[in-house]
Amino acid sequence: MLARLTGENTDGGVNWYDKGTEWAMKNGISDGTNPTGNITREQIAAMLYRFAGSPAVSGTMGFADADQVSDYAKDAMLWAVQNGILNGIGNNLAAPQSSAERAQVAAMMARYIKNVG
Repeated sequence: MLARLTGENTDGGVNWYDKGTEWAMKNGISDGTNPTGNITREQIAAMLYRFAGSPAVSGTMGFADADQVSDYAKDAMLWAVQNGILNGIGNNLAAPQSSAERAQVAAMMARYIKNVG
């Protein structure tokens, strides 16, 4: 989705996702591992954060499970929360390592486009 957002042609490749994965790796958005696997909420946040240029952040997330965010995704999660891209899932939880549902990914993408991109 991010490659297409930039106007990149993602047609071709052996698999439907090959060109997008190649673009993401070339641009430092993703390492390209496991392109058909589930993706976590913190992984989506990290990719959007990198896509936005990894802007500086400060502050705290304010979620009860903020300590469960992986080190690589801490700035990305904080940025996503501060920019209204990532919302909690109830009981004041960010659920950073939970698999992102299709609707959650779509909502995060829509919020990114509206609020940042």
